[in-house]
Amino acid sequence: MKNKKIDYNFFHWGPFLYKTTLNKEEIKEIRNLCSKNNKDVRDTLAGLINHEYEVDVKKIFPIISPYIQSYVQAYTEHYNRLLPPKIKLTSCWVNYMTKYESNPIHDHDGDLSFVIFTGVPKKLEEEHNKTKSRSSPGTINFVYKLEKEKFNINYHSFFPRVGDFFIFPADLNHYVNNFRSSGERISLSGNLNFNTLERNI
Repeated sequence: MKNKKIDYNFFHWGPFLYKTTLNKEEIKEIRNLCSKNNKDVRDTLAGLINHEYEVDVKKIFPIISPYIQSYVQAYTEHYNRLLPPKIKLTSCWVNYMTKYESNPIHDHDGDLSFVIFTGVPKKLEEEHNKTKSRSSPGTINFVYKLEKEKFNINYHSFFPRVGDFFIFPADLNHYVNNFRSSGERISLSGNLNFNTLERNI
């Protein structure tokens, strides 16, 4: 029997999780905005982390704005739907995560959220490479649904690299596994809202 050519369409479902990579100059600029001398924001966050500090939204937004614009364009191509034309960065903070600390499963306020990685310890990478478990130390895990669905993909896990930049719907659940090695795993997170008049892209 000859191979039959079958025409078909497929349709994208679920949350739009976007990943890109910042360049070295942008990473340097972002690192310069992060400090343990900034306001402590642990009381507003879900993490079991001792060092979490505010980052100035007015200074960080110009650096990440082109990537937010790229997300909006990619979303439109993916879903064939338009997002509102204006967006505001409402909050931003940096996590200095060390051994035995974790970030339990949670979601964020707002419409979109992001995570940027500016520091990944070498020893954590070595621990990750040696781990045989399906649940790897230091990974960020995105969960669409908690219940198992045999033919659906409900989660994605990533071991971070410096410069990794994730943008996703704010209500997408995610969590971070703890680790045992030394060093600081440094990530920057923030929330964005549509339909505002300030700092439009």
